[in-house]
Amino acid sequence: MAQIKMINVQKFFGQNQVLQDLNLTIEDGEFVVFVGQSGGGKTTALRAIAGLETITSGKILIDGVEVQDRKAADRDIAFVFQSFSLYPHMTVRENITFPLRAVRMDKTARDKAVNETAEILQITEHLDRKPSSLSGGDMQRVAIGRALVRRPQALLMDEPLGVLDSKLREQMRSELKRLHIARGSTSVYVTHDQIEAMSLADQMVILHDGVLQQVGAPDDVYLKPKNLFVAKFVGSPVMNVADVQINGSEVTMKGVDTGFTFDESTLASLAKYDTEITLGLRPEAILLSQARTKGYTQAVTTNIEPLGSHDIVDVRLGDTVLRVRTESGFVSGEGQPVWVGLDTTQAHFFDKKTELNLRGAA
Repeated sequence: MAQIKMINVQKFFGQNQVLQDLNLTIEDGEFVVFVGQSGGGKTTALRAIAGLETITSGKILIDGVEVQDRKAADRDIAFVFQSFSLYPHMTVRENITFPLRAVRMDKTARDKAVNETAEILQITEHLDRKPSSLSGGDMQRVAIGRALVRRPQALLMDEPLGVLDSKLREQMRSELKRLHIARGSTSVYVTHDQIEAMSLADQMVILHDGVLQQVGAPDDVYLKPKNLFVAKFVGSPVMNVADVQINGSEVTMKGVDTGFTFDESTLASLAKYDTEITLGLRPEAILLSQARTKGYTQAVTTNIEPLGSHDIVDVRLGDTVLRVRTESGFVSGEGQPVWVGLDTTQAHFFDKKTELNLRGAA
């Protein structure tokens, strides 16, 4: 397995810069997930590590050895694409064996490696079948098996679950995590799905317009976003944001006469920003009551999304609509009066100019 380093990596396509001064260390044995919006640079970064994309400047090191000038075949990296890319005329066994034949491994060693890989991926019973007879999930297992069978230094995956239906995606997420733990391989994974990223990653790497926004464990990224982009990108539903004014120990949203009371020492350091503050609140940080409650402000419900285990309720508070997570059936319908409170310990404040988190950033 291998440590991977990207040092001051820049990548241009013509005049368009898609990676800007990317500095990143992926430790040996980590499962790292690149996540971000389409066009953010995550696939380009992955392909640069693999050698499928040349970088404009900077260095890429694998186990301390510079590889940015090496061909993909000379980096000992395996790559799994979104499409299954299997040979349709070959059996599963022949597909998985193919990279071992390319390096002229003897038959006994080949058979052992293929059988071990098939057992780990739970596809032993499919070894003599053609890809066309397999489900989408099993075909992706075969593609992963073909990548893993020669035990590369790192496994790179570009949205490998993107073509699967939601049930298979969930199943394969669990399988990939189990496989990573069993093999202890360095794994780098690209997705635009932040739920997929949070469920798989040891470390999340969030890119936006080619710029690294934050690197951290899923819990840290969710609870301590470094800036407004991360706060709004990670989480479902996304973080609520509202322009506010701070007066002493009160934080007031636009269009509302009464404010929410915070610990005054918490707000003291923010006073200099005056009106240049954005408040950020996760849906679970907003508290609803159906009765008048001290410290709460009256609002009205505007929409309800029943999701089985819980509901997402939209409430209008002055000029702001907040999305709130509640127990299922807590609110009976739209237009209902409710009272809104805040868990102030979970509140975030962002500088409107820099969009940096002014409180609680990792």
